[in-house]
Amino acid sequence: MAITTQEFAHRLAQALESCPHAPEAEYGRLTWLQRELESRANLKVSVNSVHKWVKGMSRPRPDNIREIARILGVDEVWLAMGQKPAASADSKAVQSHKSTGAVMTLAGLIEQNGGRVTFPATDEATPHLYVNIGAERFGLIVVVPQIAGDEVSFIVPEPAKDHRVVGVVTVMGGKDLTFTTSVFDLTTAPKQTFGGFSVVQFDRDNKGALRAKGETKAVKPINSILELA
Repeated sequence: MAITTQEFAHRLAQALESCPHAPEAEYGRLTWLQRELESRANLKVSVNSVHKWVKGMSRPRPDNIREIARILGVDEVWLAMGQKPAASADSKAVQSHKSTGAVMTLAGLIEQNGGRVTFPATDEATPHLYVNIGAERFGLIVVVPQIAGDEVSFIVPEPAKDHRVVGVVTVMGGKDLTFTTSVFDLTTAPKQTFGGFSVVQFDRDNKGALRAKGETKAVKPINSILELA
């Protein structure tokens, strides 16, 4: 996904303007952000660097964007990628339900095909499931797509470590409103990594096929859940 410094600068300026703790621009707003990053995140950057971020002359390192978002009280994915601007509580709840539904759907498919699943006992971000298929045991991160026009993106929580990553795409169609669920193995797919997440992005053609950015060959869903082993 192409991310220009100008696009990031625009979102950073928006975040600074809306942050209730940030002073007005003429009263040292950039110095305030520089000090907050140093005192709250132990990130030592110069005011000149912050100035370049806001003016679109450069962009922070991906691992620093997470701390900037935390300090300014904005969504990290939106600040880095512009994908979730001003998400409401309702829209976040819908996305959460979709993700939870995908995890439960995949767990059911694994169990139906002879595998076994267990859920992590803690509230850690990853993985969503632990899977036993035959002699194989591994952690599984389950993600659902975000669709904007012909672009299909999967946002993967980090750290993914050595867990496997799958995308679950459910499409409803037909007069009988049947549901079709496709599972894509995204473990080795090219991705851009940021502070607390990474992004896997595809283009979708007029037939609905997914192709990784810059690739001509379509990415196919797995034929059997057992292929994950």
